[in-house]
Amino acid sequence: MPVHLKPLPAGRFDEWRGAARQRLIDGNRASGRRVGDDAVAFADEYFDELLPHGAATPTARVMRIVDEGRRELGTLWLVLAGTKLFLLDLAVETELTGTQNDELVARILTIAHDMGATQISVPLLPQDAAGHALVDDRGFTVASIQMVLEPLPSRDVAAHVEVLPMTAERFPRFVTASEEGFAQDLVASGRFSPEDAAAESHRQLVEELPDGLATPGQELFTATVDGVEVGILWLGMRERDGHAHAFVLDIEVAADQRRKGYGRELMHAAEREARRLGADSIGLHVFGFNAAAVELYESLGYRRTEETLLREL
Repeated sequence: MPVHLKPLPAGRFDEWRGAARQRLIDGNRASGRRVGDDAVAFADEYFDELLPHGAATPTARVMRIVDEGRRELGTLWLVLAGTKLFLLDLAVETELTGTQNDELVARILTIAHDMGATQISVPLLPQDAAGHALVDDRGFTVASIQMVLEPLPSRDVAAHVEVLPMTAERFPRFVTASEEGFAQDLVASGRFSPEDAAAESHRQLVEELPDGLATPGQELFTATVDGVEVGILWLGMRERDGHAHAFVLDIEVAADQRRKGYGRELMHAAEREARRLGADSIGLHVFGFNAAAVELYESLGYRRTEETLLREL
């Protein structure tokens, strides 16, 4: 049967908000994206930021999914940020058919056009069956992936790659290359225009390294083999449910040193440094187009905790 989208009555908003908040908490914990009290803190901040005026928030749409007979099949939540429309919550009572998902995407596209969006972005947790069923084979591509490895394994592997603290002399070249490389990746992922990517890359770099090489909690290394530099490694120290957690902010093998197995060994080095710094887990972000990196990380035991999918309008 055809599906339609109808605004959620204002009298049901608080009930929906409470249920959606709990879905976000439970989903994060189940995927490992955020665990323990971190999932609760994130959910509260998330809803406060994206629904500051509750049901009257002008950039948000909370909709009922109904069939031709006006039977409610579920709800969804859309938020416009700039020219990107985010599908942030989809809850259905029963599995939708392929035809119903086709129609639901068509309804969302119409809303996106009406709101002036140029992209639709869908963050999905691995266990979100309804979300995956909606986007699969309907023009969406994986733009980015969040991954985690926990607990840190103890690997009995040869260590040819040595990582040493980055020197003040090396740091300026690293900053330039890292900022430019990340901006290029943002463009390649489809998430940003070249101009916006450059601005976003610079913003994130300044946010992470306000005091440069001396910024507390930021660990930067050069990787060498027999005294020859072969790459760089940047770990940001975080907390994960009250425990030390390392996050790979940048990892790069020099262009003339690739296809020698140094990428895998550099990841082993990242694990060793994370353990030395007191972490018992390590996370990273990888762009969806970087299939070789995804394959490497998964072969090392990293698992996906969240994917962001995009569709251009």
